[in-house]
Amino acid sequence: MSDGSAARKNWSGGPRVAVLVLGLVLLAIGGVLLVAGPTLFRVGVVDLDGARNGVQHGAMWVMLGAVVAGAIGLLLSLIGRKHRAGIVALAIMIPAGMAAGSLYNRTVLIAALPPINDVQTDWTRPVAFTEATLRERAKLNAIRVRDDALIPEGQREWSGLRYAEAQAAVYGHLKPLIVKQSVAEAAAQAVKSAQRLGWQVTVNNPRGGVMEAVYHSPWYDLAYDVAIRLVREGDATRIDVRSTSRLAGHDMGENAAQVKQIIDEMALQLR
Repeated sequence: MSDGSAARKNWSGGPRVAVLVLGLVLLAIGGVLLVAGPTLFRVGVVDLDGARNGVQHGAMWVMLGAVVAGAIGLLLSLIGRKHRAGIVALAIMIPAGMAAGSLYNRTVLIAALPPINDVQTDWTRPVAFTEATLRERAKLNAIRVRDDALIPEGQREWSGLRYAEAQAAVYGHLKPLIVKQSVAEAAAQAVKSAQRLGWQVTVNNPRGGVMEAVYHSPWYDLAYDVAIRLVREGDATRIDVRSTSRLAGHDMGENAAQVKQIIDEMALQLR
């Protein structure tokens, strides 16, 4: 081994190991924080804002630290020509980068999407929840379902807007579904579609053109009530959908996603 090679090995070896160990530690801590946010919320230790903007926001910065440590370790591995160390560095950077990117994307969504928690296909003809669902929501201390909801002040450009206006600005693609089947046939498909999506069907009234279900998010186990109204219009059936949160605050686009999912699923089956 030449003197230059020995010097390069001695210079990069110690720092390389230290940086890679640091990267692994940060990756482990970030992973714990990533899981801790939803877990602490579910057991009632922190509220939703604390879990999302506190614990998981911290996880994002820790994961970014792991990416930086992995990048430095990779550089030192290339200098020292240590291929195994380079593989370890990549093994740190890839999952940490994916996690940090996902958490950062959530932060971007908060800024870009309207801070609403109730979405429906037509605010000029609001979908009403049944009394049974409203009683259940009241028993669980869920937020009140309002057809005249306004975004509170302090929400940047969204402040003071009606939910309908805010929804139209971003979710203008959400429209009623028009199909040729009868109300009863479409209602039966609504139940099947909801079950395929993993929702819990709570109200099933095909003749009345009403179907309601509850969707639970996978991470935080947040509950969203979904109502589907089916009415006959001429020789077609019009299907309107509404999804609303049980907790106040920004829904991160979840309600709009559920409305689109059930509309797309029913359109696929009925058309």
